Amino acid sequence: MASKYLRMLALFLALSLLGGVAAAAEKVIAYIPPGMISPFYAVSIKGAEAVAQKYGYKLRVLSPERETDYAGQVRIVEDMITEKVDGISICAINADAVAAAIRKANDANIPVVVFNGLTELPNCKVEAYVGYDQRNGGRKVGEFINERLNGKGNLAIIQGLPGYHTIEREGGIRDIVGEKFPGIKIVAAQPGDWEREKGMNAAQNMLTANPDINAFVGLSDEMALGAVQAKRAAGRDDIIVCGIDGNPNALDSVKAGRLDGTLYVYPHKNGSLAIEAMHEIFQGKKVDLIWEIPTVVANKNNIDEIINIKID
Repeated sequence: MASKYLRMLALFLALSLLGGVAAAAEKVIAYIPPGMISPFYAVSIKGAEAVAQKYGYKLRVLSPERETDYAGQVRIVEDMITEKVDGISICAINADAVAAAIRKANDANIPVVVFNGLTELPNCKVEAYVGYDQRNGGRKVGEFINERLNGKGNLAIIQGLPGYHTIEREGGIRDIVGEKFPGIKIVAAQPGDWEREKGMNAAQNMLTANPDINAFVGLSDEMALGAVQAKRAAGRDDIIVCGIDGNPNALDSVKAGRLDGTLYVYPHKNGSLAIEAMHEIFQGKKVDLIWEIPTVVANKNNIDEIINIKID
């Protein structure tokens, strides 16, 4: 009887130890967007969560309250280093500030994957960059505007916060408008800080100063949706508006005929591929530095197909 008891006790201890090993083996990945105002990041989180669940990783999602708070984002990175997470995936607000924090992660041997950005951060080690070619995306938006205006008209740009995303997206538009399409003139540009209300205010200001505007490009969907509100308030339903992101609410607006287009950038892939890259790093594999995501302008001709894309 005692022998049977000892065997059961040994089995219980063995199972407990195995459970402890399994729990200890669960890897934790910090997923750090620049903020949660834009639905883009909510969709990217869904993509990241699906892959993390597939591999049995714990995903910790943390972000500053606003996309202007780069110091807050740096503090989050530093906190995650202190907590000794196994990996960090981040979309940087400010390249220089985040690079300094990433150097601390490098010193702690915590791998870092950047999402929603392909431009290398300065003086730090990033294992992989996941995102789309934002300059080329801007060019596609410029082509769409030219097509919708039949090669002639006045364009206004609603900019985001200063930095990589604004520079690349606006740069792509300026690369092509006026050069390849000389009939399209950029007559105004004003920041909307990635927010809908500020985008609406910027559109109203530019339309007041330039009543001959024929099209707006919001460098994010939220700002573009603000421009839609501004043009409708002004009774200018003739103005073409295009955004960038492919957020669900923007796709619904395209479907409803309010927003003319948005650069669909497969937002969920920013999350899912970031965690796939991290998984390969955990496996000790050599990973590609650049994980590029394709883009397409969603408009009335392809909106049904794009709305039905599966988020995984």
